[in-house]
Amino acid sequence: MINRRNFLQGTSVLMAHAGFSQLVATFLASRSAVAASAGDPIFLSAAELGRIAVLVDLILPETDSPAATAAGTHEFVDAALSACASPKQQATFRRGLAALAADGFDAMSGQERLAWLQRRAASDVVLSYDESFFKILKDYTLTGYFHSEIGATKALAYERVPGGFQGDIPLAADQKAWAI
Repeated sequence: MINRRNFLQGTSVLMAHAGFSQLVATFLASRSAVAASAGDPIFLSAAELGRIAVLVDLILPETDSPAATAAGTHEFVDAALSACASPKQQATFRRGLAALAADGFDAMSGQERLAWLQRRAASDVVLSYDESFFKILKDYTLTGYFHSEIGATKALAYERVPGGFQGDIPLAADQKAWAI
């Protein structure tokens, strides 16, 4: 027997998920226009956006693929917080940014910043998603990076027109995971 409430809940989740891809597409399409016009941040202040740029590069530093800021991930975090985060998540994020500033993040060395982020991640592990600055930051960082052109083509293996479905493909030791 079909439960109408469960059906509606599942449908709303699917619709929200479908809408999120439109946000990503809109962000990617407008990113060059924003960069050209040097637009102001949407949700964050300029100083906060600078701190987020440092944080996303701590989470995804430059390796054999570009760092998170090269893909505009910090700008994505700003846009996604405005468009996708609940008021509770936005308040949690604002408190996290305030703690960042209060702890003197701007004056820290690179190693001190990394240690601060690791402490924050460890303390947030027991918190729910809505109450965790680090979980929200990490979620939007990974989403923004791996849905960007740089993330999908430089960090992941990209095949523009994939072949048929192959459910289990072994990866070589140094092979990248596949982009979708």
